[in-house]
Amino acid sequence: LVAAAEAEAIPYQVASAPRGTGTDANAMQLARGGMATGLLSVPLRYMHTPNELLALDDLENTARLLATFCAALKTTHDFTP
Repeated sequence: LVAAAEAEAIPYQVASAPRGTGTDANAMQLARGGMATGLLSVPLRYMHTPNELLALDDLENTARLLATFCAALKTTHDFTP
């Protein structure tokens, strides 16, 4: 993900999660011996309310990052540890 962001000059921040994130990423990371897992988060305010607020640039950059990363994957890539 970092390489994809840097290749396309997409701004990003890296954060670690010492506990569960409340997403499916945790289950994927641990199930059946584990799987390399990256979690993309869009910075926003007032999550899970009718008034969620975000910067459209952040949303567009997140979509670009995901598309760039997925386009670079090869069918031979293995995410298992």
